Amino acid sequence: MKKTLLKTSSVILLLFFITITFTSCEKEKNTIGLIKVVNSSGQTMSGVTVVLNQQNTIPGTDPIENLRKTGTTDATGRVSFTYKHEAILDVNVNKTSGNDTYSGSGVIRLLRGKTEQITVEAVKQ
Repeated sequence: MKKTLLKTSSVILLLFFITITFTSCEKEKNTIGLIKVVNSSGQTMSGVTVVLNQQNTIPGTDPIENLRKTGTTDATGRVSFTYKHEAILDVNVNKTSGNDTYSGSGVIRLLRGKTEQITVEAVKQ
């Protein structure tokens, strides 16, 4: 009787610790950069090509990985990018509409597990 009780309680205790271990692990949140593009009047612009890229600022160094990503703004003038690591990235925006070309630039600092947003103004060239 004591052996059965000991085995049962050991199994229950083991299952309890396994359950606690796997359910208490916090999933790492995504690192997201959200870019909003506006024109010189402050109106959002859709269909704008947005490029995020890390430039080497120290001669002879290489980035951790290729961080270059390209996307296009939606109807609300926004596009988002998901990364694994923190980064400081250059943001370049371009759009050609008929004979008009719009461009702009900025810098975004991505922090691990956070969503960072910047607004870039695309001006007519």
